Amino acid sequence: MNVGVPEELRSLGRLFRQVDPAPERAVGVAYGAAERLVRRCGAAAVLARIGDSAAPGHPDGASGAVARVRTLSFAAPGRRVELELRGPRSGVFRFRGIVLNRSGQPSPSGTVAVRHGRGECHGELDRCGGFTVRDVPAGPVRLLLFTRRADGALAHRASSDWFVC
Repeated sequence: MNVGVPEELRSLGRLFRQVDPAPERAVGVAYGAAERLVRRCGAAAVLARIGDSAAPGHPDGASGAVARVRTLSFAAPGRRVELELRGPRSGVFRFRGIVLNRSGQPSPSGTVAVRHGRGECHGELDRCGGFTVRDVPAGPVRLLLFTRRADGALAHRASSDWFVC
């Protein structure tokens, strides 16, 4: 799902596919690997970005100045994630936030992971649904949410599109 992808980037992608298409074998192998991964792990819900203080239309993002604190909001079926990015300090960010359910109550059990170019950083949800993920390197990142039921079984899994911090 490419929610909010600018038309310029979509046009550039079409141009690359037209001028320098990927070999059919590579495309087939990639789709096969993705299909096996979905079968093994189950499909994840999408954490759609519904708010970003760095967005040009947002009052905090209009100045063009780089803020030390950036706030983002994500939504998935039955879940909402409010996220605050602080940094960068020494090239790394600290992610803090809260995971809420449909009725606005905290999700008391689970994990938030931030995937980046060098791996993943994790933070456990506390009893109020809050989390902290430290030492996230600057650059492209993806937010992953894993919540658990009282018996410890995986109850909800969601992931965002990649974004840059």
